[in-house]
Amino acid sequence: MKSENKYWEFTEEEMHHFGHRLRRIRALVDLPDRRVKKGETGGWVSDSAEISGLAWVYDEARVYGSSRVSDSAEVSGSAWVYGNAQITGSARVSGAARVHGLARVYGSARVSGSAEITSSARIYGSAQVSDSAKVVGSARVYGRSLVYGWARIVDEARVAGSAEVFDLAWVCDGARVCGEARVYGSAWVAGLAEVSGGARVKVKSHVMTLTSIGSKDSTVNLVRTEKGHYLQVGCWEGTVQTLMEEVYKGSEKWVCDAATKQQWIKEYQALEMLAMERVAAWERARSEEATNQ
Repeated sequence: MKSENKYWEFTEEEMHHFGHRLRRIRALVDLPDRRVKKGETGGWVSDSAEISGLAWVYDEARVYGSSRVSDSAEVSGSAWVYGNAQITGSARVSGAARVHGLARVYGSARVSGSAEITSSARIYGSAQVSDSAKVVGSARVYGRSLVYGWARIVDEARVAGSAEVFDLAWVCDGARVCGEARVYGSAWVAGLAEVSGGARVKVKSHVMTLTSIGSKDSTVNLVRTEKGHYLQVGCWEGTVQTLMEEVYKGSEKWVCDAATKQQWIKEYQALEMLAMERVAAWERARSEEATNQ
């Protein structure tokens, strides 16, 4: 038993689970903050796992392998925590959730439903992952963000702020979703895409990402919002309508020959035309939706 605080013990009740011997635990003292009284039994823990601090395992939950549940964390329902996973702080893992691999859930984060957190994923802050959502790879979900439904957050993706990712949406590679953005439906946000502010991304075409444009080889993100759109070119953010005004103003400071300057202006003009076509398509779709309501 790995526990610096001898506030619990194993009972004689045991089970075998995928080659691991698990035993039910019992409280040796009252744990008022955990709503547990002395003598009350909890969930299932292996000899190799660590339950410490004032953490508790409830119900039919299982903690095994080299996993660790500490501080004031809780694992309940029929949740499994295994591998080298860590649940710390005041985090809660419940329902039929699975946290494993090198995953970490900490802060006041919540993982519930049939959600799965694995690989080296991190869930922290006040973030919540629920339903059948999955967070894998080295993805991060934090802030007050919500991930639910059948959403997938994979690879090096980041979901932060008060963003929501749900339905069948995917956020992957190095993509970022933050602010009050909503990514849902069958949307796919990938690569160097950054979706923030009041973005509303329902399908793949609601985000357009280009790389190596103009004077600074900038990354471009054109994103649909609830009532319009926003355009990011490098560190500049505005709309398609204000793009060229910014380009002409900035071109006065470019240090380059005349031919290069003309090339960059043409690239921005081509971007303007492409972006206007995409925005026009969004507006047509909006009008159709309004007509059908």
